[in-house]
Amino acid sequence: MATVQVAPTSPEKSPTRRRYQLSVNSYDRAATTVLAALILLGTAVVSLGIIFFANKFTSTVEPIAFVPVEASSPNANQGFAEEPEPPGVEDATELMEPQLQDTLDALTTMSLNEALLSDEAIDAAEEAGKGEGLGDARQAGPGGDGVVERVPRWERWKIRWEPNSSTDFARWLDQYKIRVGVLGRDNKVHAAWNFTTGSPQVAAADPKEYAAWGQTVPADGPMPKLTADLARQVGILDKGSITVLLYPFEVERVLYTMEQAKNPSKDPNKVRETVFTVIQSSAGFKFDIISQKYF
Repeated sequence: MATVQVAPTSPEKSPTRRRYQLSVNSYDRAATTVLAALILLGTAVVSLGIIFFANKFTSTVEPIAFVPVEASSPNANQGFAEEPEPPGVEDATELMEPQLQDTLDALTTMSLNEALLSDEAIDAAEEAGKGEGLGDARQAGPGGDGVVERVPRWERWKIRWEPNSSTDFARWLDQYKIRVGVLGRDNKVHAAWNFTTGSPQVAAADPKEYAAWGQTVPADGPMPKLTADLARQVGILDKGSITVLLYPFEVERVLYTMEQAKNPSKDPNKVRETVFTVIQSSAGFKFDIISQKYF
């Protein structure tokens, strides 16, 4: 009986096995990981750049809580206890009437040239500021003016700006309701405003009426001459020798907010000088800070 021999099939020609097969080696895995990390890093850098430039060109100065200037006594308000009312209030009512009555009695019995306050009235006036309080727990200060801010704002704030014309200077004044003032020899403040209307307003007032206004002396660039020219046009330049710019509380709040935003310590006592400028655009004028010096 004949037998049929089947030749063995070689593995290379087996139909069930692929001739070529793709595989991922360690080099491919490392390259893919590095590429993915670079893509993520690039996306993060681009996102941070967009956020940075968006905040740079669209950010505005947000108003912060305004810190008013507080005054203290020449003796620096020494004390060691809390008291809701200032010393002397409880005694002022009783001492004020006798003092006034003594003065009226003296004026009725003597001539105007011989009227003098009695020793009792002078003693009463000295006692009017004394009370039974213990102070307000503040430590002794440096004395002097007794103000909280080391350098007053009207001394440390400078405005340096070179307007293109006197018309732009007048427009800037009217936009912020800033007045040109002359400290008169008659102890009055002669002020002028509304220069762009064609008929500026001029008025003289007691200095106490401008106590809540900020002030600065134009001392840089063309601003002194422009200020003097406006004062001359309205006829107040010859009232005195000192010309100032008087700005309302709203402008002072803006300047103080900008100063605090730039001040790294947020302490106005650390600021020696803040120099502002004015930027003109189609929408009007706005302030900016050129430099700031510290102690």
